[in-house]
Amino acid sequence: MNATVLFDARLVLGKPTGIGRYIASILPELVRRAPETTFRILRREEPWPGYELEGVGGPNVEHVVTSLPHMSLRQHVELPRVARRLGADLLHYPHFDAPVDPGGVPVVVTIHDTKQLPGSGLGNSLPLFRRLALRVLMKRTLTSAAAVISVSKTTSESLERFVPGCSDRTTVVYEASDPDFRPASERAVEVLRRARSLERPFVLTVSERRPHKNIEGLLRSYARSRCRSSHDLVVVGRPWRDYRGPERALRELGLSTSVRILGDVAHDELVAFYTAADAFALVSFYEGFGLPLLEAMACKTPVVASTTSAAGEIVGDAGVKVDPTDHAAIADALDRVVLDRELHDSLIERGLDRESEFTWGRAAEETLDVYRRVLEGRPAARRR
Repeated sequence: MNATVLFDARLVLGKPTGIGRYIASILPELVRRAPETTFRILRREEPWPGYELEGVGGPNVEHVVTSLPHMSLRQHVELPRVARRLGADLLHYPHFDAPVDPGGVPVVVTIHDTKQLPGSGLGNSLPLFRRLALRVLMKRTLTSAAAVISVSKTTSESLERFVPGCSDRTTVVYEASDPDFRPASERAVEVLRRARSLERPFVLTVSERRPHKNIEGLLRSYARSRCRSSHDLVVVGRPWRDYRGPERALRELGLSTSVRILGDVAHDELVAFYTAADAFALVSFYEGFGLPLLEAMACKTPVVASTTSAAGEIVGDAGVKVDPTDHAAIADALDRVVLDRELHDSLIERGLDRESEFTWGRAAEETLDVYRRVLEGRPAARRR
């Protein structure tokens, strides 16, 4: 594919995010698998250290450092100008708020979730004006993009309900875990336990503490579980704005001695957390993909996941799936995974098999196929 692709990597921020992982993981594979394609990477000066975006290189790569803010009004005017100035044949914009007028450069967008829409658990927690503005931007993006990449069938179906007909230009391309997410060494786990004073076995969840992540529900489920007597619960992830529901639930339930609520942790430490955990739980009301589920399975940690949204789709039969509104069912699932060692070990093997089906190499090949179809004027959608 002899073309110039401008890949907008400005959403690799100075903090860990799912979109940041997506960009930093797929870009090296795209560059390696399409040596005849010129990739111009539009990025910030200082991305999150764990992403190592500045290390993506090769004879077909050019980095363009910019101060243009992401998700801004300015980008709707300036980004198309940048694309034309850099001679881009195609712009890959990995978010839902692509420029309103792309200025003649075809745009491929990646939609990671639809949490801005009604029913996701987040949309209704935002101020009305912001909620409406985000939905207008997403609708405009879905109608104007030359092609849409969705990270799950669940997200693709939500997009089609929101903008009927957009599935004709939508391709599902699954994400994958970073290759770094493999079982940490015994030494790394020992260092983690000492540094974090983790004396007991524990159940882990990794998530920004947004309302739709259902951390409160997990706390209430853990409070009624049998495994509470033998296992702590560790919550890794930053708080969201002024929402403090998990902290209030922690005090209400009297769990301060057995629950750790932490902020973001370093990349290497996160791998050690996954490895050290006896179980991983992600019981969100909504997930556009659920990348931590794959990360946990890759680290040989059995998972408990919601039946709702994409979490159940990604886990398949490799984990225990539960209704996120049923605290008794969640508690029972935690007990089964932690206390039934035969099930525990079986889930580890099934998780490894399931996780191996998702690779960034495959994601890159399918993304390059979308590029080719757009540049050749062929239908961009491809069904799994």
